[in-house]
Amino acid sequence: MGENAAMTPDERSEGGALGHSLMTHEGDEVVIQRVLAEHKPSRNPLARILWIGIGGLAVIFAVIGIVIPGWPTTSWLVLAAYSFARSSQRLFRWLLTNRLFGPVLLEYYRSGRALPFHSKMVIGTLIFVASCVSIVGITKAGDPGFGQTLIAVVAIVGIWWVGWRVPTVA
Repeated sequence: MGENAAMTPDERSEGGALGHSLMTHEGDEVVIQRVLAEHKPSRNPLARILWIGIGGLAVIFAVIGIVIPGWPTTSWLVLAAYSFARSSQRLFRWLLTNRLFGPVLLEYYRSGRALPFHSKMVIGTLIFVASCVSIVGITKAGDPGFGQTLIAVVAIVGIWWVGWRVPTVA
C-alpha cells in the first residue's frame, strides 16, 4: 500500500503492473477511503443540488441496466459516482457501499477507472444517435448550420474521448 500511495493517479490508471496489482489486492474499505479522499463536494449549494439530481437520475438508469440486457450499468454508475462525489460524501459512500452497485464501482476504481468494451460501444452509440436526432431536430427548426456543426464536433470529441482516452477493462 505504501508504494501505491506514492504513485500518482495517472501512474495507477495507466497501470504499471505494480500499481494495478496493489489496487486489486486492496480491501474494499481501503479503496472506499482512497476514493472518498480523492473527491471533494462542491461548496456551491445550487451546484450540489444539481449534482444530486444528475446522480439520482444516473442511478435510475443503472437500475434499468440491470434489468435490460445491453443497457450499460457501469457507465451510469460512474456518472452517479462522479455526481455524488461533487455533491455529497454521504451519498457517494452509500453508492460505493451499496450491495447492488458497490462491487461494480469498486472494481471500476480498482481497475484504474476503466470501462468494459461493450459499455464503451453502447456509450458511443448513444452519443451518435442522440447527436443525429438533435441535428435533425434543429435542422427542421431552421438553424442555418451553426448548431448542427457544434453538435457534430461535440459528438466526435465525446466518442473519441470514450473510445480512446478512457481505459478499457481487459
